[in-house]
Parts: sequence; C-alpha cells; structure tokens
Amino acid sequence: MTPDLDLETLRLLVAISETGSLTAAAAERGISQPAASARVRELESRWRLALVHRSARGSRMTTDGEAVVSWARTVLHAADTMRASMQALTGQRRAGVTVAASLTVAEYLLPRWLGELHDRRPEVQPVLKVVNSETVADAVRSGQADVGFIESADLPVGLARKVVGRDRLVVVVAPAHPWARRRAPLTSAELGAARWVLRESGSGTRSTFESALRREPQVAMEATSTAALVGAAVAGVGPGVVSGRSVSAELELGRLVAVPTDLDLWRPLTCVWRGEERLSESAAELLSIAIEASRR
Repeated sequence: MTPDLDLETLRLLVAISETGSLTAAAAERGISQPAASARVRELESRWRLALVHRSARGSRMTTDGEAVVSWARTVLHAADTMRASMQALTGQRRAGVTVAASLTVAEYLLPRWLGELHDRRPEVQPVLKVVNSETVADAVRSGQADVGFIESADLPVGLARKVVGRDRLVVVVAPAHPWARRRAPLTSAELGAARWVLRESGSGTRSTFESALRREPQVAMEATSTAALVGAAVAGVGPGVVSGRSVSAELELGRLVAVPTDLDLWRPLTCVWRGEERLSESAAELLSIAIEASRR
C-alpha cells in the first residue's frame, strides 16, 4: 500500500522550485538544510523518481519534479482552502450561540446564565429567541436554535435533553375572588368547574396545568405573555396559573393571592438539543452554567 502524501514535503518542493535553493527553501519552511535534504530523498526513494537536481549553483527541479510541483500546488491550495473553511466554522461556533427559551426561563433565569457566560467567554455573542415550549423544540429540531430551554412536563421526542432545575406553578386570584379566603386546598373538581385565564396551547405552563388537572380546563381568556395573564388575573377576569417566580411582586403587594390546591404543579426545566450533533463550545458552556445554577 502506497503511503499518503506528506503536505509539508510538498510545500518544501514548491519552495525549492520557487527559490532555486534547497538551503533557502529549508529556511523558508523553518527546518534545517539536512532535514530538508532528507525529506526530498525519502520522497524520491518512496516514489522512485528523481525530483531535484542538485549542483554547486543551487537546486532545480527535474522534468518529473516540475510535474510533481504543479500537482502539489493544486493539492496545497485545496488543503489550505479546507483548513481556512474549517477554522471559519470553528470561529462561528465559538463566537455565537442561538438559544430558544420559553417565557419563564427567558425572563427569570437566562439573563443570569447569559451574564455568567459573558464573564467566562466575552467573545460569545448569544442570540435569544423567546417562544413557548412547543416552539422551542421545533426551533431546535429545525436548526434555528443551537440549544433550547423548556418548562414543560411533556418532553419533546427526538431531542437530547438534560434537566437543569425545577419550577412550581401557583394558582392566583384577585383579592376579591371567593377563593382568596380559601384555606383548604381546592380539589380537582372545584378547579375544573372554574373558567381560567391561561397561557396559549403549546406553552409549558398550559401543558403542566392540564396534565395536573387531568382534564381540559374551561378558558375565560388566553394570553400569549405572562404579563398579560397576570394583568387579567389582577383585573378579576378569572383565576390564573403562572410560575411562582413571575408573581412574587404581585403576591407581596397583595394584588394577587395564591390559592392552595391538591394538584402537583411542579415541573422540570429542561435543556434540549439535537442529539446527533455535538454541542458547540458556547452551547455546552451555557448548559454547564445552567446545571451549576440549579445546584446552587
């Protein structure tokens, strides 16, 4: 079996052809003259060709040598193009990461995670897409996002995933609502009879609540943002279900009241990515930061 060609030896041959001197070519390639001479002899012996004619006036390529140099230039150009292209790909991976995240994660957790990513890798330029959990999974599958964070108990199929924390939903009502004075936990039957202010279908909050309730709730209003949902609950449109993180101020100020229930409203916060692809350095760093934050 014929050994593969050595690109460095091909570069040396091109340098000899261009300088007319083995010594000058060796200096250009950063090796000693004896090492350069040994490389040429080894190549000639391997292929049984005379490539360089040496004389007191210098070194010149033989007819076969000129042909080899011509082919070498083509090979080296292709290799250099490939190297530059791969370096560009690596640079793009290191310099940027596109993150898709559901509302709770995007509003209350990701800012701290991205801040720590900036401290560790200031050259990284993240792009954040804020969508619901279902759309996060679609964005990751389609390659529109490198990594995604969802807040749904219904985990997407076909994606690699890692739980990075937990979040708890709370049922909230305006202070004038009859449930505001409730002390005993509301039952599933009582909750199922109410008309709710909820996030849209496909959101992690909605799917978690429906799974816990084990029935399709009656809807008084759908909101595509947490702020709109909270505002409607404060206005008395109906009871709402939101992440406890998002209503801490309203609960503290008494604009909303948290109502006890017998539902399990805990949900995982999960990172998802395309399992057939290796995470970029930036995405892997962000995932590591999210896991560390949950442990703290």
